[in-house]
This record gives sequence, structure tokens and C-alpha cells, in this order.
Amino acid sequence: MTQITKKILCFGDSNTWGLNPETGKRYDESARWTMLLNQQLGSEYKVIEAGQPNRTLVNNPPFTGELNGIRYLKPYLEQHVLSIIVIALGTNDLKKRFNLAPADIATSVTQLISSIEQFYSPADLPQIIIIGPLFINPQPGLSRIYLNYEQKLLPLNVLFERIAQEYGLNYVDISKLKAPLGSDGIHLNYQGHKQLSELLSQVVLQL
Repeated sequence: MTQITKKILCFGDSNTWGLNPETGKRYDESARWTMLLNQQLGSEYKVIEAGQPNRTLVNNPPFTGELNGIRYLKPYLEQHVLSIIVIALGTNDLKKRFNLAPADIATSVTQLISSIEQFYSPADLPQIIIIGPLFINPQPGLSRIYLNYEQKLLPLNVLFERIAQEYGLNYVDISKLKAPLGSDGIHLNYQGHKQLSELLSQVVLQL
């Protein structure tokens, strides 16, 4: 009997891509939370990495074009038969230059979910997991880029969770991860990737 492989699309920004805050390069497969998740779930699952540094929910960042989440998700949906979609976005939307309130960012989450639901028939709709915003702590050199971020994080977490409940989705609150950030206060360190993969594997196996 042929085993059916369940495909999981992990759609996010540089923390999904696996940016190493200490080197500025990419973590290898032994460290990225996406690949660690794949290892923990085993051969029944295949994780598709769809991380892109600077990806946003709301706006296209200057000079980088096709990074808006809603615009760039569709090609993945067309290419793969998915069982689960993990959405890990929102951090880049906190940047000062976008001047977005938590409600603006949350509205884009609902638009992204609606776009996914409209793409599929009800019978084919994958399970959707929403990862809450990363509780960043920008260090000197980056703090001006994320000016006033601390006023937005807690309300944004509440809004993300509320949206997940309204749509009947699975919500992962990562505010309780222990010391997950590297020296820049923005990107997950090795331990953060490990903790996130373990948390997500528990959620996936319960679906």
C-alpha cells in the first residue's frame, strides 16, 4: 500500500527562511525550524519551505517587489497539493516606515485567510496554522527601524488569536518561547528554531 505524504507549506519571512542573526547567512538544514519540523514529523510528512526575508502581510517593501504575502502565496497553492499551511508573518509589518496599527496588520491576516479559502473548494481546504507575532526586542542599530514596536506586539498577538478563533484555525502563541532570539533581537537563534519546531510538531500531530 502506497503511503500518502502530507505536504506542509511553511509561508513566512526571514525567520522561516532561516536567517542566522550572528552571520547574516542562512542556517543549514540541521538548524532551521522548518527542517527540524520535518525530521520530527517523519516520512509521512513533507515540509515545503517558503520563507522570504522582508516579506510582509500588507505592503511591498521598497525596492524588493514581489514580497507581499497575499500576492506571493498563490503560486505555492497552484503547485502543491497541501494538507497544512503554516503562516508566520507580521514582524516586518511592525517597521516604522509602514506606520501600521495592529488592526491594519490583523486585517491583512484575515485577507490572507480569505484568499486561501477562496482558492479551494471546502472539501480540499488545507488545515491552517497561524503563528503569533514574534516578540522581538530590536537591539541598537535596529531599534529605530522598529520604533514603537513594543506598543503593538501584545495587541497584535490578541488580534491574531481572535482571528484564528473566528475562522476555526489553529493558533500557536510563541510569546512564551524561552530566550529564542539572537544578538539582533529580531531573528531566532538556534535554540529558538528548535523550540518552535517542537511546539509546531505537537500541533501538527494533534490535527
